Amino acid sequence: MTSNTWRFELRPGRGKPGPGEAGGDDRLRGVTRRLTARRSERHRGEPWRDWAAIGLLIHAQMLTVAVLDPGWPWLLLAALPLSLTFATGTLTILHDAGHRRFSRRTWPNVWAVQTAIPLGFFVQHWTLKHRVHHRSSQVYPLDEATRNTTIRMHPGVERRPHHRYQHLYAWFLYALVWVGELHSQLTYVRKGNVPGVEVPPFRVRLGQWLFEKSFWALVVSPYAVLLGLGRFTLYFLVAMSLSAVQAAIVLVVGHINEGLYAPSEQPAPRDWSRHLVATTASFSTRSLPMRWLTGGMTHHLAHHLKPVAPRHQLPELHTTVVAKVVRDSGLPLVEYPTLTSATISHYRRLRELGRTDGGPPVVTGPTPGRPASVPRPRSAASSERAVRST
Repeated sequence: MTSNTWRFELRPGRGKPGPGEAGGDDRLRGVTRRLTARRSERHRGEPWRDWAAIGLLIHAQMLTVAVLDPGWPWLLLAALPLSLTFATGTLTILHDAGHRRFSRRTWPNVWAVQTAIPLGFFVQHWTLKHRVHHRSSQVYPLDEATRNTTIRMHPGVERRPHHRYQHLYAWFLYALVWVGELHSQLTYVRKGNVPGVEVPPFRVRLGQWLFEKSFWALVVSPYAVLLGLGRFTLYFLVAMSLSAVQAAIVLVVGHINEGLYAPSEQPAPRDWSRHLVATTASFSTRSLPMRWLTGGMTHHLAHHLKPVAPRHQLPELHTTVVAKVVRDSGLPLVEYPTLTSATISHYRRLRELGRTDGGPPVVTGPTPGRPASVPRPRSAASSERAVRST
């Protein structure tokens, strides 16, 4: 997965400098050298630091509620800050574990997720799905999100009557993402259906799932005992559902939005960086708090180009290597000034996909006998509202 993205990182001496780049070659080469370091150099300190900070916040909140045993109104109110911490943990710790940033070995990544954000994730399964996402970002039907039939997120999915209203009901369904994730886990255990990667046999998958679920139950059981099973379940489900909405919005605005393309075929290696520019949007790239709260998903394109880059390098990567890749691709960079503007644009894209065919699935691979090109989608006119920068 990572080797695919290295292919498109700028090497010293390649490409022509763009306007305003004179005198910046040394800086660009320096950034490139750091970003093309050995795969093993994953800056282990950053994920463990965030694991400690987020895990402490989550368990401090849950322990406080369990000890104080507040009344129903206060219990529900307490679920609000916990949901924000859950969302940040999902976007940060789970994501880091998916890229094995805690360790090359599996168990430290599983341990980090289950201890810090006890939401019942099946880390080993999620890692495989995320690997497919990075290899086949928004490629229908390989990328799991593109196969959703309740919310039509890709023109390759058959449009049905209920999709006409998806821009209205999608936000409520985002709260139930955890239900879909549980269904995905169980389907994987039974069928091993993750396309494009090697999956272990059934007995291994079942053992992995039972182990991680037992680990999760062990972590949350003390709080359930202190607060009472019924009250804890309500508190936990409300926080988990609200966090699902927050995390889902941050993720979907990066790929299902105006000005982005909907591929139906895996791009050729030489077109990989072009594919990423065409299918990925960023937002709030100048906001440090937002970058921390979203686990670096503000710089979504930079992350796809260098999945294991530490979060503190993303802004520099965005203004150097990413800018060069975008310029060479000949496509506009889709970037929104705020998460709010990105969410509004996502709303419009959902409405378009629900009421029209949304344009045919775009093939970003090369056409034999002529240079590769990517036609503009029907939503290109409205994409001018997005901020484009190079």
